[in-house]
Amino acid sequence: MKHVVIIGNGISGITAARNIRKRSNFKITVISSESPYFFSRTALMYIYMGHMKFDHTKPYEDNFWSKNKIELVFDHVEQIETGSKVLHMRSEKSIQYDILVIAVGSKPAFFNWPGQELTGVQGLYSLQDLQRMEEQTKGVKHAVIVGGGLIGIEMAEMLRSRNIEVTMLVREKEFWSNVLPRDG
Repeated sequence: MKHVVIIGNGISGITAARNIRKRSNFKITVISSESPYFFSRTALMYIYMGHMKFDHTKPYEDNFWSKNKIELVFDHVEQIETGSKVLHMRSEKSIQYDILVIAVGSKPAFFNWPGQELTGVQGLYSLQDLQRMEEQTKGVKHAVIVGGGLIGIEMAEMLRSRNIEVTMLVREKEFWSNVLPRDG
């Protein structure tokens, strides 16, 4: 039986696992170092604002994985040996695969600006980013957001929900002119 290993348990990785399961009886393993189970990433802002708890972001019941014969591994892939089809994990375990799907998503863009390595400078993509934001905004009165995309807007809303003043830095002449009508 073929063994499909998917690195990443975000929407792409889990959608791949579900579709592979529908079409085959392959052994499926999903590996993530972010969270031991799939969660709704778009709900991170609602957790920070107190509207949801992290447990409420799981779109599937805990038995979904065993029922669908999808193994979840909470570990981090340190090295991929494509020739021998072996993954070497942070835990020092190895996993052999026949088919590898890499669905690790994206990460915030940083541009080597002075100070970007300082405590409190971060993006908002992962569960760890949310946890860091939770810790680092305690007692903060004012924050600066670089970028006016969707995540920047969400971060502004999140911070404002805790009465933190927000300044947004955008490079465009007008804010979100490619999305909002001119009057907006």
